[in-house]
Amino acid sequence: MSRLKDRLINLNISFNKEIIRFVIITVLLTIGFTVGAILSQFYPLFIIYAIVMVVFSYFYFSRYKSMERKQNDKDVIEFVNLFAFFRIYLKNGFGVYSSLKEVTNFASSSLREKLIQLTTEIDEDKTIAPFIHFARHFSDLLIEEMMVSIYQMVDDGTDSNHLIQFELIYDKFSELQYDAQLKNKDRGLSNITTSALVGSAYLIITITLGVFTLIGEMLNGI
Repeated sequence: MSRLKDRLINLNISFNKEIIRFVIITVLLTIGFTVGAILSQFYPLFIIYAIVMVVFSYFYFSRYKSMERKQNDKDVIEFVNLFAFFRIYLKNGFGVYSSLKEVTNFASSSLREKLIQLTTEIDEDKTIAPFIHFARHFSDLLIEEMMVSIYQMVDDGTDSNHLIQFELIYDKFSELQYDAQLKNKDRGLSNITTSALVGSAYLIITITLGVFTLIGEMLNGI
């Protein structure tokens, strides 16, 4: 249960509201199936109820994975945009810590919390651990490589080769994300086109069946 609570907190979803909603829907389904079984005297309806509850529970709680994936994609895109400013701060003489502080001011609530946690951990731990911990909020390994190069600049300074390494990784990562966004847009347009074709086909079939039904009724009338 604590793991579920942590997942909901990361998604900015109220744990109490989610549980209350689940309980209310469960109670309503239970009452509905119970009353239906008693009134109809069809007691196998309870078997259907059990199947419905299993399916409902699965889809209710498994939807968080999709939400986490969308949130991660959103955070990754924002990461790319924010760290473009981070690079500018570095080139203008700001240190790594100061640059992280500055870009935090432009972050959304989701990413701002992660950046604040990063700078807080840096205050307490001068090793690479806070940077790795921050990178593991994301699914892309290139972010971890980028954070390692940022950590190396803490000790060696922004005039070292680590800045060049960071810029190379950042440029590569930014390009990959841009290509991914284009592919997602193309996939979305393709899905819309497919849905329109399926809808049109369904409409044509429905009209055709309606016409044949009407003709059949007219012939029977004759």
